[in-house]
Amino acid sequence: MRMCCFETAAADLETMLLLLVKGGFYHAGQVCVSVQRVYAEAAIAEELAQRMATMAKTLKVGDPADPETDRVAEWVDEVVAAGAKLLCGGHKISAALNAPTVLLNPPDDITISQNEVFGPLVCVYSYDTIEEAISRANALPFSFQASVMTRSIDKALVAYKHLNAAAVMVNDHTAFRVDWMPFAGLKQSG
Repeated sequence: MRMCCFETAAADLETMLLLLVKGGFYHAGQVCVSVQRVYAEAAIAEELAQRMATMAKTLKVGDPADPETDRVAEWVDEVVAAGAKLLCGGHKISAALNAPTVLLNPPDDITISQNEVFGPLVCVYSYDTIEEAISRANALPFSFQASVMTRSIDKALVAYKHLNAAAVMVNDHTAFRVDWMPFAGLKQSG
């Protein structure tokens, strides 16, 4: 059951509306974790539904081959102009596909560093201490799964304890998942 539940006193309606609309319509709602059902107290249910409908009408929907609906290329251009080093990709390989892209050291405050990309792009950020890396990772508005790759059990445990994530993988990528493990986002993640 994919659902969200609201209580009038506990809900930050402005923030929740953005998350509900995103969660309901990204990937055209064809994702196992998309918002499908919203339960709201009677006192706010109609207002919530009306406002969601108003926001949904403004969504940009279209063919991914249309440059107006492709934000990945735009974000890459922005981050390269801001000083990130483009190591590969950064261009379209067909009307609907972006080349796999790797960027080195994008500024922390730029669009690509502050948002989930949902495109074939990886940013690599250098750091001096594990504490700095954890602090920078935790500063983002999104938090889902994290990973630490190390031969040091002590560093793995520090990362596990301090990373703000629903799950922390040790020596595996963040897309790893088995059915019996937690699977949920934190903060503004879906």
